[in-house]
Amino acid sequence: METEVGIFSNIPIPEWDAIVFGGFPALPTESIIYKLLLSSEENIQHEVEKALTTDTYMTVAEGKLIQIMSTASTKWNGVKTMLEALGIQQNEAVYFGDDNDDIESIKNCGMGVAVSNAIGEVLEVADFITGSNDNDGVAWYIEKNIL
Repeated sequence: METEVGIFSNIPIPEWDAIVFGGFPALPTESIIYKLLLSSEENIQHEVEKALTTDTYMTVAEGKLIQIMSTASTKWNGVKTMLEALGIQQNEAVYFGDDNDDIESIKNCGMGVAVSNAIGEVLEVADFITGSNDNDGVAWYIEKNIL
């Protein structure tokens, strides 16, 4: 669970500096919850979808990591807010992505760029496909097309 005070997990996740919390399904904090992350050896996607409320949605990353978030906190809503604050039109923006939660932004920005190792659905909607993130595809695109 990602919150304003850190990441809580039922197992140690050193690369995320997660705080181990053994009390799930009770929530570990009264702070703002940004995202719930679920992973299981079993396919739990259908059960999670049935439990969603009208103000939440989910994405599945890498076919196994379920991310549950508020419908108000999509990446596209964040991008729109940032563009408005900077006075930039949607059609002037370039957006880079690789997974399900990037599709809406790729479709709505003037140039939607997928890295070559993106999931198929992202590759299908992208205006341009650059090299993989492992090979600095985003940096290459920026150097060749923006700078």
